[in-house]
Amino acid sequence: MCRSLSELQATAGEVLRAYTSPSGHFAFATYDVQGDTSSSLTPADVLMANLLSLKLGWEEVVPLFAEGDGPAQSLREKLNLALTDLAVTEHFEDYDSVEKLETAVASLAAANAATTMVKNWTPTTVSKVLHRRRPHIVPLNDSYVRAFYCVKTTESKLLRETLWRDLQRNKEWMSELASTAWTADGRKLTLLRLADILIWMDMRSRSRN
Repeated sequence: MCRSLSELQATAGEVLRAYTSPSGHFAFATYDVQGDTSSSLTPADVLMANLLSLKLGWEEVVPLFAEGDGPAQSLREKLNLALTDLAVTEHFEDYDSVEKLETAVASLAAANAATTMVKNWTPTTVSKVLHRRRPHIVPLNDSYVRAFYCVKTTESKLLRETLWRDLQRNKEWMSELASTAWTADGRKLTLLRLADILIWMDMRSRSRN
């Protein structure tokens, strides 16, 4: 059955405190530290995505930063373009239509499309690399989030639309909760990151039961 963030509201505060606790063994104190937000993509940026359960190694990283004009270099170029374009967008949930949101994230869609020719890169990989640097606009696209919303494909547009509609319905209480948490580098938690934390923690708990 497809679900909604409203189902997680009752325990959301407790779940967020657990995930963001300095003594916890979650990725909040590591992955959620952005670094230089104005810089181009670095190998470290790619490897940081492993903190969200990816298993990227030299085969996924080294070709991306090698000289040349092949598919891997084209993907890096599009990732860098997305970093530049998405730095100045509104927050994901603040767009008043899906159409306007999709226009704003055209560079993200282009980066996702560029993965088809690069071994072991998918829209999931792109989302976990770029979300850390642009957490206000790039949603995380992984198996837990897709299962939560009954999205059976990694096609990102459908997942973005489903998540956007859910955030519209739950924006008020989530904004209030997000304002209580700050990253280790002093940034307010975004609603996209909060949504992923709540969904991931819920789905993780269910998978263990």
